[in-house]
Amino acid sequence: MARLISLTEKENEIMRNKTMTRKTDTSRKILTVIMTLLVASMLTACGSSNTSGNTSASGSSNVSGNSTSSGSGKLESTTEESENTVYVTPAVENGEITIDADTLTSHPLYVNYDSNGTNIQLIAVKASDGTTRLSLNTCQVCNPSPMAYFREQDGKLVCQNCGNTFTMDSVGETSGGCNPTYIDYKNTDGKLTVSVADLDTYADRFTSWGGPVE
Repeated sequence: MARLISLTEKENEIMRNKTMTRKTDTSRKILTVIMTLLVASMLTACGSSNTSGNTSASGSSNVSGNSTSSGSGKLESTTEESENTVYVTPAVENGEITIDADTLTSHPLYVNYDSNGTNIQLIAVKASDGTTRLSLNTCQVCNPSPMAYFREQDGKLVCQNCGNTFTMDSVGETSGGCNPTYIDYKNTDGKLTVSVADLDTYADRFTSWGGPVE
């Protein structure tokens, strides 16, 4: 009888151990699943955070920044510029090139002249007082930098090298500084004319000039 009880107790102990082992295994499996889910959740959250960060830093933030500082305004001015940018290459007649003043507006007209293989570009425009003006499209101070030319932005001329801005009234003026380079020209009978002999003397200022010509 004592032996039977002893065997029963051992069997019960074995059963309890098996039960505890199964519970432990089950707990471990559950814990493993929970940890796996937690890790997956953290990775997903991290990926989402990085995506959001990239969008904010180089996406939404940049778009917003561009729109505020140089984006929205710059995009508009770029569109405006592309719509109003005109390039012409007048024929040389009697040693001069001629621009019809009636065709000029408050937006610059870019005038090209080929000086023995070197393109010289001028800016022709109507100033705020209604007068029509002409100058070389290169910055007096920044030349001979390839970026020493002017483009229109928000109704003003901007030197692409130094970033200084000027009104259209600066065209055709003899002032110093980072203004468009002055050149002698005639404004008679509704036409602006400039001697190609004078233009040729400025060819060295355009040998490294990198502005657009069309």
